[in-house]
Amino acid sequence: MESGSTRFCIYTVSLGTAVPVAKYGSAELQSRFLPYLLRKDDSVWQGATWMTEIAGGSDLGAAVKTVARPHADSWLLTGDKYFTSNAGAELAVVAARPQGAAQGVRGLALFLVPRHRRDRSLNYFIRRLKDKIATRSVPTGEIELRDSEAYLLGSADSGIYLILEVLNLSRVANSVVSVALAQRAMADALSYAQCRTAFAKRIIEHPLLQHQFDARLRGLRSAFALAWESVRLLDEVWMQKAPYSDRYHLFRLIAHLAKYWTAEFAVETAKWAMEVHGGLGVLAEYGVERWLREAMILAIWEGTAHRQALDALEVMERKLAHRMLFGLLEEAGSSDELRGMESAVQRHLSLPANEKEAGAEKLVRKLAIFAAEKLSHKYHE
Repeated sequence: MESGSTRFCIYTVSLGTAVPVAKYGSAELQSRFLPYLLRKDDSVWQGATWMTEIAGGSDLGAAVKTVARPHADSWLLTGDKYFTSNAGAELAVVAARPQGAAQGVRGLALFLVPRHRRDRSLNYFIRRLKDKIATRSVPTGEIELRDSEAYLLGSADSGIYLILEVLNLSRVANSVVSVALAQRAMADALSYAQCRTAFAKRIIEHPLLQHQFDARLRGLRSAFALAWESVRLLDEVWMQKAPYSDRYHLFRLIAHLAKYWTAEFAVETAKWAMEVHGGLGVLAEYGVERWLREAMILAIWEGTAHRQALDALEVMERKLAHRMLFGLLEEAGSSDELRGMESAVQRHLSLPANEKEAGAEKLVRKLAIFAAEKLSHKYHE
């Protein structure tokens, strides 16, 4: 049985393939590939986003060793991708470094790699599939690219912008599915609590557990509001190209906050749902332990909490996105609390570099929860 998060993963990476083709592909590439990606029946092509290599995904500038060579009207890619979601997809967007390009992230480019060459032979090879704790229905594998036919998306010197756009698409999707998973875990916990009896009454009637359910429901509404704000802003700015507007940088900040907090909330909620079930919660036959396994994938995929905190810090420092965020939150009602949070962010940004980075997650967690609660008033009142 596939879970919602499993199916959502396939939709997400397919979206992350279709969007850069629509934005940056040539007219020939769009006419050749987009119709297959946009079909609405079982013949639809699936996409994939392959960035990560053996050295990891956070420091792409140093980790990506795949090399791209120009060849006739296309490129040839050679390298190894280590953690590739949806291995076997008909199309993938792949990070690679054009031969002779600068080192670091500025030398990366984004390419479209079909499953088959123009002569219909296989264009990439699956070395092996991974054994994961969750999302097991989505094949994740190691991919070998050996003079694989590829097509450049955008310009060779703007690849990092395209790569980050794809990642931010996935982060928004990750936020939505994190909220959905938390809601499912809560529903399972409620169903069990309404049936389980302890000390002569249903456990849902015990005041402590009632309080926990009420608090968890408030948290769910706040997490949803933050995730939905990232969706709303993405819908507004997704066709923008670099140099981006201030509104796009606001989207970036909210996307980082949403990805960070909704994933953390999903993990905490899934763990709590297991506890509601007591000892039965650790048994696979009851199914609730699965939500914790699935949630742990959501916390890591497309950037861990550490990565989201540092990226949020960067967009506040360099683009002053926090000012736009506080302007947005004023619409939900100005307060001394809002001004206090604004002062806290400003104080943190003025710290020495090492101290500022060391405390980044604490600040981002506080800011994400604050923004989620403020936005919850906007969406639920």
